[in-house]
Amino acid sequence: MKSIPLKLRAVLVLLIVVASVGCDQATKHIATDRLKSSGKIEVAGKFFALQYAENEGAFLSLGATLPRAARFWIFTVFTSVVLVALTYYVFMSAELRGPDVVAIALLLSGGIGNMIDRIANDGIVVDFMVMEVWGPIRTGVFNVADLAVMVGVFLLFGARLFAPRKQEGEAAHGPTDT
Repeated sequence: MKSIPLKLRAVLVLLIVVASVGCDQATKHIATDRLKSSGKIEVAGKFFALQYAENEGAFLSLGATLPRAARFWIFTVFTSVVLVALTYYVFMSAELRGPDVVAIALLLSGGIGNMIDRIANDGIVVDFMVMEVWGPIRTGVFNVADLAVMVGVFLLFGARLFAPRKQEGEAAHGPTDT
């Protein structure tokens, strides 16, 4: 499979990021407005529920107990650098195929969605979904941005796992501008 031309990459990334970040921010606004004072609402029995939570850490509240300055440097500054690097990579890498571009766009949109929260909410990210996986095993509380990151990670690994092998001597070229 050939890499995606640069103009098509830009359109694809922009569409995914705008749609995903828009959905993330809209659902967080609704969750804050409607769930903050209502407790847990079961939507699909115990399998899926809505529950407002404020997260000062990362995935599964990892790092939430770090000092405030450390959280700022890790979750705001470092994450911003990673987002800039991913943006550069998605447009400059000659090796990216369709699934790679979609995966990176999802990673970008998840990072941007949660970054907006951190900046607007003094380092706090709004989470509001929880799933019971099996018996007492359940997910942490998460949001649409977290979901975008997880789908992006799985898609990226899947794309790498099932990518066709390069033929020996095949040269890599920069992104095409068509």
